[in-house]
Amino acid sequence: MTVEERNTPDEDAHAERRRGVLQQVHARRHELASNLVEEYRTAISDYRELPESVLIRDVTEAAVHNIEYLVETFQTGFDVPEHDNEWIGRSAARRVHQHVSLPSLLRTYRLWGKHIWRTIAELAGQDEIGRQLAVEAADAMMGYLDSVSFNLTQAYVRESTTAAIDSQALRTDVLETLLTGDPVNERARRQKSVLAMTLRGPVLVVVVQVPQRDDPLTGLQAAIRAARNQLSPLCSTFLVGARDTEIVAICALDHGDEEPQIEAACHEIAASVRDWTVGLGRTTEGIAGIQQSYAEAREAADLGFSIHQPGRAVRFTDVLLDQILRATRHADALLEETVRPLADYDRRKNADLLATLRAYVNANFNLTKAAAELTVNPNTVVYRLRRIHALTRRDPSTTDDLLLLALGLRLFDSAPPAGDL
Repeated sequence: MTVEERNTPDEDAHAERRRGVLQQVHARRHELASNLVEEYRTAISDYRELPESVLIRDVTEAAVHNIEYLVETFQTGFDVPEHDNEWIGRSAARRVHQHVSLPSLLRTYRLWGKHIWRTIAELAGQDEIGRQLAVEAADAMMGYLDSVSFNLTQAYVRESTTAAIDSQALRTDVLETLLTGDPVNERARRQKSVLAMTLRGPVLVVVVQVPQRDDPLTGLQAAIRAARNQLSPLCSTFLVGARDTEIVAICALDHGDEEPQIEAACHEIAASVRDWTVGLGRTTEGIAGIQQSYAEAREAADLGFSIHQPGRAVRFTDVLLDQILRATRHADALLEETVRPLADYDRRKNADLLATLRAYVNANFNLTKAAAELTVNPNTVVYRLRRIHALTRRDPSTTDDLLLLALGLRLFDSAPPAGDL
């Protein structure tokens, strides 16, 4: 580093003061968020009408999250990056369900920005460095709010449009209440109480994920129609609604033994449009079980396309092992001890050890079937398995080592493709 590239003492002091101020803002984030929510409630009528539980659980948490993100963004300087955060879009979508208007939502961010900037300016101090920081923070905050407001508006308008795609679909505020457990408004609370009388027996949730397109309505409308046509005749009560880019179908069953028929119908839905991914939760009991079945169906859909063949629905039980593998704190060690040496060898030698291990596992450890899948001689499979043993010190001919290799391969195959695995 040249002399010109080094920071001057004034620059070092400036950076140190900025980091110190941001650390104090982060330490006070819960206090600041609570004060902000009180200000929202005082100044904005839409927020005065929200239930207390929503203000505490949702609005306050969103304010805290926003402060945390701002502090992280400004750590290296008051620069404003491009914002494309899923949580911002989810926050806007929830306000649609809660009947908060877009002007009211945008006003909360203006109040938020003014409140946080005043805090930064106060903590920065009144000396020359502090005044300079306050000016820089004001400029950066305006850019930040401009970027976030644009994304909020896009997400809000998209969700508002989605909410009105089908007059027979479940109201979005009611659907949100069923899926989160907390009423987003009084009308949804009353509707949930009515539905609780109907949904007292076995229930099962199906999620159809529809990719975002230039015209998302076509996909969502088609998915609602497909879910209604395929699933409604099999259910004693059928509810369907749109949530962002997914369709949520709630199936009330007479006895709980209709699952095979519903699964077959879900395969039909998945096969009808190539880009759709369909997930099924497990059957639960009553309205209280909807949240669990929905979470499971969504997890199945999230993992389903990368792990299983397109055109087939995925049950939560199909990806249960994948969830366990992803959740373990030993996942990295499992990959290091099994497939990473093989992937590295394949890259260096242009070999097919991973493909051979995959074929061997898929063939239920049958050498002849694995060789047929790879179009090689069985002796070639034997040779490659010996090479796998040498590289990993895991012997595919022993039960424990073969199990570890199979689990490592499954975790590897379900990982994001960016894998520096």
